[in-house]
Amino acid sequence: MKITIAICGLFYLVLIACNGSGKDEMKASIPGTYVRYSEHEFGKEYDTLVISEKNDQFQILRKWRYERVLDSVKQEPEYKQQVTTASYDSEHRILNENESGNVISLDPKDKTVSVGPTKYNRLK
Repeated sequence: MKITIAICGLFYLVLIACNGSGKDEMKASIPGTYVRYSEHEFGKEYDTLVISEKNDQFQILRKWRYERVLDSVKQEPEYKQQVTTASYDSEHRILNENESGNVISLDPKDKTVSVGPTKYNRLK
């Protein structure tokens, strides 16, 4: 009886260790540079997210360049930059942006992140 309890206890500890390491691997795979590009009749848009982990939070640097076309004439490019922070929700495997409330979905298989319907591909 004591041996059975000991074996069950060891099995339970192994299960906990395996589940815990999977979550840490997911969280560890988030930092990186993600990009997206779109082109339409009004111009071209280049968007970059640089996600880094700092003190159990994530910092998101968004860099954006828009090349507007007005009456078939290219205009001077517009540039924007924004820094936000996000918390990782390990249960749902998402990032919750603290300032805007945006939800960032993670897909480690495809190496992409999505902010709503907008999908970014991982560079590094």
